Amino acid sequence: MKPLNVGLRITVDKKIDNLKDLEIWSDLHFLTSIVSSQLDKRKTKNLEKMSESLIRVVFYFQEYSNNIRLYKKALSEYKLTKNRAIERARRSEQENEKLKNKITNYANT
Repeated sequence: MKPLNVGLRITVDKKIDNLKDLEIWSDLHFLTSIVSSQLDKRKTKNLEKMSESLIRVVFYFQEYSNNIRLYKKALSEYKLTKNRAIERARRSEQENEKLKNKITNYANT
């Protein structure tokens, strides 16, 4: 079996993460709709507690998802900044080398 290259692996990981998110949001929607319909029929203390707990789980998961997304965004920005700094350093080194060569050539003439 041919190993996945890095770019393809990242794309597959993103798709898997998206599918997992979609699955849990579907499950949460399903559960909240059931609890809501049962609350509409007949309110009980247990159903109200279940509803409150489910709301906390939804908010927790939303916050967690946002934190992961923002972490990945910040990490990506840090990597881009680092790569730009490396490119600037390489260009500076190349320019420095050109200037050294000019000085050497000038000194030799």
